[in-house]
Amino acid sequence: MQISRTKKTVGVIVPTLDNIFFSNLARHVEQILREKEMGALVCSSENNASREKALIRELSDRGTDGLICISGLNHFPKDTAPNNFPIVWVDRKPTSERAIPWVANDDKAAMENATEYLLKKGCRHILLLPGFLAEPRKSPRVIGYQAALVSNGFEVDPQYILDRKGEQPTEIETEKMVRDLLRKGVPVDGIITSSDRSAFGAMAGLRSVGLYVPEDVKLISFDNSPYSAMATPSITALDRKPELLAAKACENLIQMMNGETVPLESIVDVTIVERVSTM
Repeated sequence: MQISRTKKTVGVIVPTLDNIFFSNLARHVEQILREKEMGALVCSSENNASREKALIRELSDRGTDGLICISGLNHFPKDTAPNNFPIVWVDRKPTSERAIPWVANDDKAAMENATEYLLKKGCRHILLLPGFLAEPRKSPRVIGYQAALVSNGFEVDPQYILDRKGEQPTEIETEKMVRDLLRKGVPVDGIITSSDRSAFGAMAGLRSVGLYVPEDVKLISFDNSPYSAMATPSITALDRKPELLAAKACENLIQMMNGETVPLESIVDVTIVERVSTM
């Protein structure tokens, strides 16, 4: 890992580069920094907590000027990096003894909106696939999903929340989970997935038991990648605006590198892009 001594270099850690949201966010960060004549060193933690901590240590020890990180950690140990090493969390925020700025969407509110959107469409058996975390914890998406059901007079049934174990590619693992649930006779008329790849797996799982989107099941995905618009049917998606997340993260980090104070929390709104999958 070579660090340039002629210009400032920022480390960028993402959980995986085969997730289009993470890779897209890293691409925007790299572009913004390049325009400011700064370098970006992009690394994947491979959804592994130990690897993520090792990467943070290596990037700080080897002289990068700061770090933008989409973390999978529950807790950020204080000995992982020096207190004067500038860090900005994006999307996910571990607990920490030190105050570290965070740039994110309000995933709880976004999931409440998505769940209520499906309820208004007449869905009464909504399946949630909240995604995989390197260190499992209760996701804000799960909290938002549960809050929307309760506020609309529905009970929360744990069998409708399917957590991936991260043992297989997203779409394959999701397809199996959805297929296995449906084969048990559990009724499903709406699905919310954590990513477009998960949405493709969910649609494959539905087809394997003779169900289709949107005729039998309505589907919403996080991310709003180009693939959600190109899919058949096109997929209603939650647009998380990775370009705005990247811009705010870079702005905050550069200010920190210059010794300035930045807000501890910066929130980027999420919007629902309606397509055929919920018609």
